[in-house]
Amino acid sequence: MKKLIKVFKKKGFRVAALKHAPHGYDLDVEKRDTWQFCQAGADRVVIVGPRSLTMHHLYEQEPSFDEVCEMIQDVDLILVEGYKSEQGPKVEVVRKGIDERPDLGDELIAVVSDDHLEGRVPCFSTESVEQLAEFLIDNLSLRK
Repeated sequence: MKKLIKVFKKKGFRVAALKHAPHGYDLDVEKRDTWQFCQAGADRVVIVGPRSLTMHHLYEQEPSFDEVCEMIQDVDLILVEGYKSEQGPKVEVVRKGIDERPDLGDELIAVVSDDHLEGRVPCFSTESVEQLAEFLIDNLSLRK
């Protein structure tokens, strides 16, 4: 996904990256002010620097995929890692000896693999990022 982000950025797209962490995550460093604000119970903690802003939201329950996507604004596309059960076009990464063959139904539009896989959708090598980006641009009507 990192390589794909770089390719889309080079082509002039504004890109958001969304990662689902169903088992939780730690974004903040223990003992920092922002960590202490979270520990104190702040519902929102915002840290702003010269070229970036990070906002930490505390929720009673996990927001839905659609709610998260609605929060992401001013981008041309959202690349998502996870959320396999959500609707939408999917590209599955399959690593030889690690992952099983993809089975994402009709929503699977491509596979990326370090092993050539035959199937009903195109298979791109892990090094064919430019070709994958062009395929996505064409198939998702992402023209700039």
